[in-house]
Amino acid sequence: MKSLFPELDDADAVTPTGCESVGRSWCDPSLYDEVVGLDFGCNCAHYYMARSGKHGRMPFAGLLTWLLQLPCNVLVICESAHLGVPQTELSLAQPFTADQLLKLYGDLRDRGITLKLAPHAHTGKRMRLWVAHHYPSLIKNWKKSDLADALAIAVYVDRCNGMSLANPHKRFSKTLRRMFGREVTKLSNAVLNAQRTDAYSGRLNPLIIKLARKVRKREWFPSLKFVVTVASTLLSEHSGRLVVLTHLGQCPGRWFWMRDVLRMSPWHYRGGTARSNLMWHTFRPHLQRCAQRNGVNVKAGNSYKKFAVYDAKQKAVHALAMKSFRQLLLRCRELCLEQAQQAGAGRLELTRISEEGPNGR
Repeated sequence: MKSLFPELDDADAVTPTGCESVGRSWCDPSLYDEVVGLDFGCNCAHYYMARSGKHGRMPFAGLLTWLLQLPCNVLVICESAHLGVPQTELSLAQPFTADQLLKLYGDLRDRGITLKLAPHAHTGKRMRLWVAHHYPSLIKNWKKSDLADALAIAVYVDRCNGMSLANPHKRFSKTLRRMFGREVTKLSNAVLNAQRTDAYSGRLNPLIIKLARKVRKREWFPSLKFVVTVASTLLSEHSGRLVVLTHLGQCPGRWFWMRDVLRMSPWHYRGGTARSNLMWHTFRPHLQRCAQRNGVNVKAGNSYKKFAVYDAKQKAVHALAMKSFRQLLLRCRELCLEQAQQAGAGRLELTRISEEGPNGR
C-alpha cells in the first residue's frame, strides 16, 4: 500500500534534540535564556532549570520573591492548578489569593519574565512520560515526585513544547461562555449516564434518541452512541418537547461549541461523559483505522501507545485522524441541528445574567 507520508518513510523516531522546531503559537522556548519548571507539593515549591540543571525547593512564603529575582528573559512554566487558581474559602489548599496572583503576573511582566500555565492533567500523562522516554537517565522508571514533575515540565517545554500553554489570567471571574459550557455538560451527563443503563432503547430521552437515529440514517457515523453524544451537547428535552440549548439567544457556533462545550484541547479538565465517549471510546478506534489504512501502528498488543512515545509517522497519522474526526463531529452537529429544526424544536436559554454575575460573553 502506498503511504500517504512518503517524506516520513525513512524517518527515525523523533530525537530529543529533535529535527522539529520547538516554536509554537503559545511560545518559543528557544528565544529564552532559561526555562524553569515549577511544581508544588509537601507545602513547598519545587523548581528545575532545563538549561543549567539547577534545582531545589522552598516554602511557599518565599516563592513569589524568588520568582521576581530571576533574571529577565526567563520562561517559567507551572501547572495551572498551582499558579492559575486562587485561594478561596472553598479551596484553602491553594497558597496564594487572587490579589497575590494578579500582582505576581504584573510584576513578572514588568521584570521581563514570562509565565505560562500548563494543563495539570497532562504533567504525568504527557510531559513526564515524554522525558522518561527520551531522557531515561533524568527520570528513572518514570518515578513520580514533585521534583520529577518540575523537571518534566521544564525539559518537555524546552525540548518538545508539544502541548498548548496558557497565559496567566487577566481576572478570575468566570466567563459566560465557560459557564454555559458547564451547564451543557450537566445536562449532557444526565442524558448519557441514563443511556448507559437504557442501552439507547429510546425509553429514556426518547426525542433525542429518535433524532439521533434519523441522523445516523442520513449519513455514516461510528455508532448511535456517537450521534447521541453529539446531540446531547446541543439539545435537551424540556416539558416533553425537544429544545436547542442557547447562549444569549443563539445556538453556539462551531468554534464556541468545540472549545467551550466539547473542550477539544488539552484544557479539558472535567469534560464530562460526552468528552469521554468521544475521545476515549470513539476517537481511539478511529485513529487505529486511520493508522492501519496508512501502514502505521499505534498499538502495542491490545493497548494503545501513549502519544508521548510516538515517532514522526505516528504523530503525522494522529494529526490526520484528529482532523478527520473533527470534521465528523462538525458534520454530525450540522445534521443534528437540521433535524431539530425540522422537528420544530424550541429553545432553552442556559445563560443567566445577573447584576452580580460576570459581564464577559
